[in-house]
Amino acid sequence: MRLLERMRKEWFMIGIVLAIAGAKLEPSVGVNGGPLKPEITVSYIAVATIFFNSGLSLKTELLA
Repeated sequence: MRLLERMRKEWFMIGIVLAIAGAKLEPSVGVNGGPLKPEITVSYIAVATIFFNSGLSLKTELLA
Protein backbone atom coordinates (compact mmCIF):
# COMPACT_ATOMS: atom_id res chain seq x y z
CA MET A 1 0.00 0.00 0.00
CA ARG A 2 2.92 2.37 0.61
CA LEU A 3 4.05 2.06 -3.00
CA LEU A 4 0.62 3.06 -4.29
CA GLU A 5 0.54 6.08 -1.97
CA ARG A 6 4.00 7.12 -3.14
CA MET A 7 2.96 6.77 -6.79
CA ARG A 8 -0.12 8.93 -6.20
CA LYS A 9 2.05 11.57 -4.57
CA GLU A 10 4.71 11.51 -7.32
CA TRP A 11 2.39 11.07 -10.32
CA PHE A 12 3.86 14.00 -12.23
CA MET A 13 7.47 12.82 -11.97
CA ILE A 14 6.45 9.30 -12.97
CA GLY A 15 4.66 10.73 -16.01
CA ILE A 16 7.71 12.75 -17.02
CA VAL A 17 9.97 9.72 -16.73
CA LEU A 18 7.55 7.64 -18.82
CA ALA A 19 7.33 10.38 -21.48
CA ILE A 20 11.12 10.62 -21.70
CA ALA A 21 11.47 6.84 -21.86
CA GLY A 22 8.83 6.66 -24.61
CA ALA A 23 10.61 9.37 -26.61
CA LYS A 24 13.91 7.53 -26.21
CA LEU A 25 12.40 4.22 -27.37
CA GLU A 26 10.39 5.60 -30.31
CA PRO A 27 11.71 9.01 -31.43
CA SER A 28 10.05 8.76 -34.85
CA VAL A 29 6.69 9.66 -33.29
CA GLY A 30 7.80 13.23 -32.57
CA VAL A 31 9.75 14.14 -35.72
CA ASN A 32 8.48 16.73 -38.22
CA GLY A 33 5.87 15.06 -40.39
CA GLY A 34 5.38 12.28 -37.84
CA PRO A 35 2.06 11.20 -36.28
CA LEU A 36 2.10 13.97 -33.63
CA LYS A 37 2.69 16.70 -36.23
CA PRO A 38 4.86 18.85 -33.90
CA GLU A 39 5.06 21.65 -36.46
CA ILE A 40 1.32 22.20 -35.88
CA THR A 41 0.89 20.89 -32.36
CA VAL A 42 3.62 22.95 -30.73
CA SER A 43 3.08 26.18 -32.60
CA TYR A 44 -0.72 26.39 -32.32
CA ILE A 45 -2.27 23.92 -29.89
CA ALA A 46 0.37 24.19 -27.15
CA VAL A 47 0.37 28.00 -27.21
CA ALA A 48 -3.45 28.12 -27.18
CA THR A 49 -3.52 25.71 -24.23
CA ILE A 50 -1.06 27.84 -22.27
CA PHE A 51 -3.12 30.99 -22.81
CA PHE A 52 -6.36 29.14 -21.99
CA ASN A 53 -4.93 27.85 -18.71
CA SER A 54 -3.67 31.34 -17.86
CA GLY A 55 -7.16 32.69 -18.46
CA LEU A 56 -8.68 30.07 -16.21
CA SER A 57 -6.43 31.18 -13.35
CA LEU A 58 -7.75 34.77 -13.45
CA LYS A 59 -10.20 35.77 -10.74
CA THR A 60 -13.66 36.64 -12.02
CA GLU A 61 -13.48 40.05 -10.29
CA LEU A 62 -10.58 40.99 -12.57
CA LEU A 63 -12.54 40.06 -15.66
CA ALA A 64 -15.59 42.19 -14.82
